[in-house]
Amino acid sequence: MRIIMKKIMPIILSLAIVLTFSACTSSKSETPADSELTAESEVISEPEVTSESEISAESSEESGTRVVNTVMGDIEIPANPQRVVVNWYIGDTLATGLNIVGYYGWMQKTMPFYDQMMASTKIENWEQEEVMALEPDLIITYSKEDYETFSQVAPVLVIEESIKSPERTRIIGEATGTLERAEKTITAFETKLKNAKEIFNTEAFKGKTFSILEDWGSSGEWAGLSYETGSRGGTLLYTYLEQQYPDKLRELIETSGNGRGTISYEVAHEYFGDYIIWCRQEGTESEYAQSDIWKSIPAVADGHVLEIPGEYQGLFYFDDVLSLEAQLDYLVEALNTLVD
Repeated sequence: MRIIMKKIMPIILSLAIVLTFSACTSSKSETPADSELTAESEVISEPEVTSESEISAESSEESGTRVVNTVMGDIEIPANPQRVVVNWYIGDTLATGLNIVGYYGWMQKTMPFYDQMMASTKIENWEQEEVMALEPDLIITYSKEDYETFSQVAPVLVIEESIKSPERTRIIGEATGTLERAEKTITAFETKLKNAKEIFNTEAFKGKTFSILEDWGSSGEWAGLSYETGSRGGTLLYTYLEQQYPDKLRELIETSGNGRGTISYEVAHEYFGDYIIWCRQEGTESEYAQSDIWKSIPAVADGHVLEIPGEYQGLFYFDDVLSLEAQLDYLVEALNTLVD
């Protein structure tokens, strides 16, 4: 009997273990219905959706390129450009940290990125042969014509001039994988801009009008005083700082449709605002500033003339975020000296 029991016991124990394991397995798979629904609803409520453009970009990036939607349609550019050639958008591109191997545009020593321009190649003739010699892997430009001209040389990213500088910088950053650097540069400018607006909202400047003027002499094709609304710091002053023209100047701009023009010596005094940004020409004295009428102008009599020396024309030439930030520093410091 004991022998029989010894033979049977192992069989019984094995059956018990198998049954116990089966019961455990059944209890995990037979989850309550509401638990099943909860688990499923979590998956359904937060699906991982990828758009067609994202799929295209992801698959392209694996091969070292990125598909970008532009004003010229979808273009494929390097995911990490190493040799960039730029037409005009020099500061916008440098603001993202990209390496510029060549640029087409004016260079002057007071530009905030002058050293970087010196380390690059200034393109004298904006032609295929000269650009091709730089072996670019990306060309950034404002011109749609450049797309047709240079697409065989390298991918051409066209960004229209009507787009404001912070957004231009952001577009370049998104397209080239340098958005984080771009956003830091934009934030630095916007922080300074916010602080500057508070200064312009103080009693000394609140409600005051501003004119940007430059003396071109009493004779010649450009005789008279030129006014500016874009260059010479106009973009910063009127667009970003939201300062106002004097009424007479605003009327001239609206009726002529020109944001830049000349005013004769005889009537120029009527176009002076409460504050004047007076742009000097390098190596030249202003005839108008030597005249008797100059001394009678209220802004001059009140000491509200901010002179920008001729050698600083480069600082106030471009309207990228790097240039705008440097212009802002100069303008705020200089204006503060007029009211201290």
